[in-house]
Amino acid sequence: MEDVIARLVGELDADSGEVAEDAQHALIALGPRVLDPLIAAAPGLGSFGQLCAIEVFTALGDPRPGDALTRMPGSDNSVVRQWAAEALADLGIHRAVPCLSQAYEAFRRRGEDPDDCEGGALRRALTELGARDVVLPARAAALRHPVPGLGSAWPTARLADAIEDLADHGQAVLSFKVWQIGADGGVYGGHGPDIDWSIDRGRPWPQIVAECREWALLAAEATDTARNLVATICWIDAADL
Repeated sequence: MEDVIARLVGELDADSGEVAEDAQHALIALGPRVLDPLIAAAPGLGSFGQLCAIEVFTALGDPRPGDALTRMPGSDNSVVRQWAAEALADLGIHRAVPCLSQAYEAFRRRGEDPDDCEGGALRRALTELGARDVVLPARAAALRHPVPGLGSAWPTARLADAIEDLADHGQAVLSFKVWQIGADGGVYGGHGPDIDWSIDRGRPWPQIVAECREWALLAAEATDTARNLVATICWIDAADL
């Protein structure tokens, strides 16, 4: 079995993405016995191989890969940094906070769009690991409708009210996603609004907040308000720029 695991770990770096993904699924099926050799091999894998390794680590839900994952937010590959941050949050690896903080500081110094997937993953990880405070005003909090698998969500009929309250408390709404709650309780969709917007980071923060409020409200007005629709909102504080 050790030879089989070693072969599958090596195939994560295969030239063929299909071969690598097949190896990933096979490793997941073998369970926790694959962790030690995969942890040892992960630093030497290429970017796609590391993404496959992250998928295995997350699927197995074991904290042992914490040290291997903690090195990945320093990767040259933005997707590896993003996926590693998400895995560290999902696995509850609190010792990763310093490396995640460094990665987020580097992200901000580069002047990346704060709505970028990497930025969102780093913010979520720092928040879930207790290293970032989220400003959620009382009224917006009261309007929430917790949804399993989504966390905090808002009925689309109250989306504009939540946006207004966030902006009133100095929070810039970057985007939102709309989800459908099925009759079986499942969550479907996850599409953005018909209107996209971005921020000019060179403007004063109050102006950024005001412009985001205006665009977000326009997008909310164009959003269906059926009773089975909810929205998840992405917003940032001035400290996130």
